[in-house]
Amino acid sequence: MKRLRGPIALLLATLAFVAILPSQGLASIVDRGSFKVYRGDRVLGAETFEYLDAADSLVLRARQYLTLPSPEGDQPFEKGADLLLGKQDLVLRQYQSNRKFHGEETIRALVIADTHYVAYRERKDAGGEGDSRVLPPGHLFVMDSQMVTLFDLMCRSLPAGAFPDRPINLLALGPRDTMLEAHAASIGNETIRWGGKPVVARKLQIVADSQTTFTLWVGPQGQLLRLSEPRGGLRAERDAPPIKRRTPAPPPPPKTPPKPGG
Repeated sequence: MKRLRGPIALLLATLAFVAILPSQGLASIVDRGSFKVYRGDRVLGAETFEYLDAADSLVLRARQYLTLPSPEGDQPFEKGADLLLGKQDLVLRQYQSNRKFHGEETIRALVIADTHYVAYRERKDAGGEGDSRVLPPGHLFVMDSQMVTLFDLMCRSLPAGAFPDRPINLLALGPRDTMLEAHAASIGNETIRWGGKPVVARKLQIVADSQTTFTLWVGPQGQLLRLSEPRGGLRAERDAPPIKRRTPAPPPPPKTPPKPGG
């Protein structure tokens, strides 16, 4: 492992990422939506996301706005993440997130090469550092404070249809990053109510470790509809698009009465 210190390393990674993001006015939207995020039965807030077409790449943007309980009372929590993905295979190329909580801002970034990746972290007014590590073979998935959109990306990246238990590389970002050999499995279909109507959803399970299992309900287009993690009480559900109400046809014009003697 090679360690880089100083905020300049993170600044260079950030500038490189920003330079390739498409202009909001020029980007073509592939998909966009929002999730309601719960802990148990309590609504914590919402997370919005959008997939943008960027030539030979896709850009995934997610923004999370929550209210989290703390010993000092409820506190606002904000987190944003930007991912650069391969357009055909959804392979992660770059990642950056900004987290604001308790008056502190933490920036994380990942720059991925063919054989290694560099994970940067920086706290405002506290400097930063980066760790260079060997990249394991296969897709690299990220879990960052359990942002729901990152699980949506997993759903779109894993094979369609049924498949048995298979290992996946899951990098859990935190005070000390951990590369987990998680396991994913397709466990059949289930009809759920979503958007006020029944939808046949494919169920996936992501076993992150011996104590944490995520169950994901996936829609017909591969999009995440619902997420549940019982141990931490995390739940999320994608907001359904508004129902398009049919505009009633205008009434026919009144008939003109016949003229007398006509």
